[in-house]
Amino acid sequence: MSNTTNGGGFVERLKGKAKQAAGAVVGDELLQQEGKLHEAKADASERAERLEAEAEAERERAELTAREKELQVERQQLAAEEAAEAREARLEQERRAEEQRLEREHAAKEAAVERTEQAQKQAIARDEVQAAQERVTDLRDAERIEQEAAAARAAAEALDAAAKTES
Repeated sequence: MSNTTNGGGFVERLKGKAKQAAGAVVGDELLQQEGKLHEAKADASERAERLEAEAEAERERAELTAREKELQVERQQLAAEEAAEAREARLEQERRAEEQRLEREHAAKEAAVERTEQAQKQAIARDEVQAAQERVTDLRDAERIEQEAAAARAAAEALDAAAKTES
């Protein structure tokens, strides 16, 4: 309530009381009626001021409630955004971890393949060395057998020649 408006109500009430008193003293009912109208105007003015104050208070409460709801919505949005960011960060971390796991797995498989290839090459090299050694042994055995065969032929020819000379 403003002082000027409230003061106006006070002035109207004062005028009304004064006119009613003057009307009663002089016996003028019209003046008394006018005094009552001034008081009624003062009452209406005070009631209007009170209702305006209540309306203003209600507007302020409504604005405060609306602002609180806006803040609540903003908090919920922030919480949702933070949750989404945390989820995205977790997914990114999981993706990187999966990439690293796959890289380690790939590297381990490549190393296993490399070891297998190396083992196969070594086995082939051992087989080739063994085959070469066996070939050398086989060649020596063949040469020894050929020498024994030549010696056996020579002995057979000598026995044949001796048998012919004895006959």
